[in-house]
Amino acid sequence: MEIINEGPRRALAVTPHPDDCEGGCGGTLSKWIHESETEVVVVLCTNGDKGTSDRDMTPELLAATREREQQEASDVMGAANVVFLSHPDGGLEDTKLFRSQVVRAIRMYKPDIILAIDPYRSISHTHRDHRMSGQVAVDSAFTYAWNERHFPEQITEEGLEPHRVTEVYLWGSEDPDVFVDVSDYLQMKADSLTKHASQMRGPVEGRLERVTNGAIRSGEKAGIPYAEGFRRIRFEIGSRDWQYLSC
Repeated sequence: MEIINEGPRRALAVTPHPDDCEGGCGGTLSKWIHESETEVVVVLCTNGDKGTSDRDMTPELLAATREREQQEASDVMGAANVVFLSHPDGGLEDTKLFRSQVVRAIRMYKPDIILAIDPYRSISHTHRDHRMSGQVAVDSAFTYAWNERHFPEQITEEGLEPHRVTEVYLWGSEDPDVFVDVSDYLQMKADSLTKHASQMRGPVEGRLERVTNGAIRSGEKAGIPYAEGFRRIRFEIGSRDWQYLSC
């Protein structure tokens, strides 16, 4: 177990739906942006066009609404950019197209760390889009983005370069092993979630309380008052041992 005190230079958050990123790592991203000057880019995989119980709401209007909400939420945290992939809600698949899109974002923004939802659970279940986005984020970093032979047109035609990611932080994990103290960023996390007005239930006044209670539960695992927890995967891409194991 480790408490992370410094943010990276660059981070890329791969989120399946609007509001998942803020709920899972909003405090961490906010802290890194404001204390470590981390350049954060959010990659939104789906357009969220199924996220309503209102039968009068059209998918087109909901998608446009949620795109705007995601941009506003990212602005609250201070993210440098949002990349909208616009796959249909509930329609994420581990396809060559999806992998190429995430690889393109990695090569374009060159993150040191990627954040994504943990796709592996043995006790609880999660949304299919969550699993797909987490798995593709990990695979894109570990298998594809660093190797110029994968998606070579991004290099020859778009002018991008291969990029090696050093670590992935997976939120929503059943077994977190690294934690970030988000004591000073609970309000900012709550404010970013509030921007997702189409999804938030209950009074705004209670949102900070719910965010705080979640941070307390994570903090108990790390021995600090308020935290967000992640399962960390370290990549040794390029090391001699990794080269041997990859053959």
